[in-house]
Amino acid sequence: MGETPLEGRLIEECEALSELASSVTWLQDAAFTQGSNGLLTWSFTLVTPDRSIPLQLVFPALFPDLPPFVLPADDTVRLSQHQYGTGGELCLQYRPDNWHPDCRSTDVVRSAKVLLDATPATELRSEVESDHPADFAFLLSIYPRRFMLSPETARLLRIRLAGRVTELRLTLEQRIGSTDADNAQVARVASIGYEAGLRVPGDGPGFGGNVVEGVLYRLPDIRVLPDLATQEAGDQLYLLLPQWLRGMISRTADMLVVLSNGAQEVLIRVRYQGKERTIDLFRTFEPPRSKERRVQGQMFRQSSVCIIGAGSLGSKVAAGLTREGVGRFVLLDNDVLWADNLVRNELDEMDVGHHKAISLQHRLFRLNPRARVSALRISLTSQSTVQNIEQLGDIVSSCDLVIDTTADSGVFRMAAAICTKRKKPLAWARVYAGGIGGLVARSVPHEDPPPMTAASQLRAWCDARGQVPPEGREHDYGVQADDQEEPLIASDGDVGVLANRLVRHALDAISPPERRVHPEPAYYVGLRKGWIFDHPFDTHPVVYGPHDGWGVGGGGDDGSGIQKILEYLEIDNDA
Repeated sequence: MGETPLEGRLIEECEALSELASSVTWLQDAAFTQGSNGLLTWSFTLVTPDRSIPLQLVFPALFPDLPPFVLPADDTVRLSQHQYGTGGELCLQYRPDNWHPDCRSTDVVRSAKVLLDATPATELRSEVESDHPADFAFLLSIYPRRFMLSPETARLLRIRLAGRVTELRLTLEQRIGSTDADNAQVARVASIGYEAGLRVPGDGPGFGGNVVEGVLYRLPDIRVLPDLATQEAGDQLYLLLPQWLRGMISRTADMLVVLSNGAQEVLIRVRYQGKERTIDLFRTFEPPRSKERRVQGQMFRQSSVCIIGAGSLGSKVAAGLTREGVGRFVLLDNDVLWADNLVRNELDEMDVGHHKAISLQHRLFRLNPRARVSALRISLTSQSTVQNIEQLGDIVSSCDLVIDTTADSGVFRMAAAICTKRKKPLAWARVYAGGIGGLVARSVPHEDPPPMTAASQLRAWCDARGQVPPEGREHDYGVQADDQEEPLIASDGDVGVLANRLVRHALDAISPPERRVHPEPAYYVGLRKGWIFDHPFDTHPVVYGPHDGWGVGGGGDDGSGIQKILEYLEIDNDA
């Protein structure tokens, strides 16, 4: 049997590499092997002016469409800043973004020599410039311990008194990856000082996280900090601390210390085990400047929304509105999250056993630390709800929009009554059983009918077509036909589609008419064929009828209506 084109090409490459090794003095101990990953590998030692470096050239499975790559023979070695992590491949002149089959593996080896010749043995950095823009995420991957310091937080640190210690609280979050190279700790300043002198950076870590205590030491003068790339940098930084502070740290046994010289900040972690001291150095970096990625920018930052229900639909809607920039929320739900809720809820396993409204409040703070979120464990279906009507009325009056995500007719009726009385817009959605589709609707004062009237018109719209919405007989958006053993359950994707549309519908309800995306007040949205839907995403808009009737129910807020009734009944209300 003859050789294949790939085998022929590999033979050519091997012969060229052998010829190169025999013709130059900077290649030694060259040998072909099959690596542990089954790939053809050329092991060799590259001789530079100040060291000898064992390397491997590996031919990938997709060679020659992808280039061979060079990496250290020792996977614990870091050779250059142009390298994908400790033990990773070198970023050379020939890469997947510029490789073509006419290039040769000998070109790759020569490129490795140019890079490592220019990289001193005692440093990682070389004079070789990158051929492509530096990837910030890649540069951070070099450092398993990171101190994220924004300009505003740095400014607050630098105004502290020189020669003094200030108490800090920092968040220290650790993520464990599949390899040691993927492990990372990220520290951020949560607050500076305590009590009267407390300062909370506006661009700090926000809510949550693993909070640890530390100190800031402001050096007496602006001095040059040691080269942070050297092994001795941690000890050199520690010696900059006054003796009394070092004594305090030794008694604490484990402390985070931020040093500032007025122009630069460094974080070290000092740990004692007996008399043995370990110093970990964190790499300080400034996060990229935030970009406004919302369609409406900061338009909804001052908007306030009351969301009734923190279940599958409500949790997704709350998170979506937070990402869209809505800055104020009131969350109403008295239910608890259980493990079987996780298939569709925005919350996660850490929230199981906690009340949904409280956990969702925490979730929104993590999405937007500047959000103002209130969470109330109020059930709108219990007998005690009547006692909370005035409180609910006050809540609704303080918000720009109310959203009902419960799919409970009793809750909807109460929310509709309060919104009608207080002249507040109401938005709601229904996910129909089995995930066949759903409804998104809104009722805006003096543009649409009041919510109960709008709901009646939506039912009439369906009745006129002889099609009753498939509400289902099971909870959690499920329905079971007579000939089915298993109920049809709406998936997370089904609920997510309706949640996303409700987010857009809700934003339209608090936007000027000229800025709205959905021109009609209600839509039946299909997710699969069935009921009134001919195919997925088949959408039926609904236009309401007359919109009078706002604010006519419930009597006056000052109680004058009740007083007139008591007088009519000749009942003395002086008690």
